[in-house]
Amino acid sequence: MKKLFSVLAVLFVLGTVDVFALGIGPQAGYTVNGTPSGAITFKVDSLPCVFAVNADIGKVTSIGLTADWWLANPVITGPWHYFYGVGLAGSMVVGENNGAVFVGGRALVGTNVYLLDNFIELYLQLAWQPGIVIHDGVHPVYDQIPVNFGLRFWF
Repeated sequence: MKKLFSVLAVLFVLGTVDVFALGIGPQAGYTVNGTPSGAITFKVDSLPCVFAVNADIGKVTSIGLTADWWLANPVITGPWHYFYGVGLAGSMVVGENNGAVFVGGRALVGTNVYLLDNFIELYLQLAWQPGIVIHDGVHPVYDQIPVNFGLRFWF
C-alpha cells in the first residue's frame, strides 16, 4: 500500500509540474524616510498576486507581508514590461520599548524585464502605502512610499 501511495504521489507531482510556474527571489529597497528593507518575493503565474515577506532589522525590527494584485503587465518592447496594481500591506514592529502594528493598502507601479528565456525576472517598483499604525492609539500614515528592486527566478 505504501508503494502504491508513493507512486501515485510521484505521478501527481510530475503531472502538475506544467500546470503552474513559481517565481521566487530576493528584493531590496528603501522607504522615503531612508529605512532599508529586505524581502523574499514569490509569485505563482496562475494568480495575479505577488507576495513579499520582508524584514527590517536594526534598533527596531519590523516583519511584514505584502500582497500586490497586478492589474496589468503590458509589453513595452521585447522582454521589457511595465506593471501597475493595488495591494495590501501589514507589519509588526518590535524593539526597545516599541511595539506597533501597521495595516494599509498599496498602489504600485513598476517595470520588469524577463531574461534567459523567461528564467530571470528583474524589476523595479514604487508603491504608495497609506494606512494606520496602532501604537498608543490609532494614527493615520500617508508617507509610506517604498521603492524596491529585485529579481525572481522562474521554475
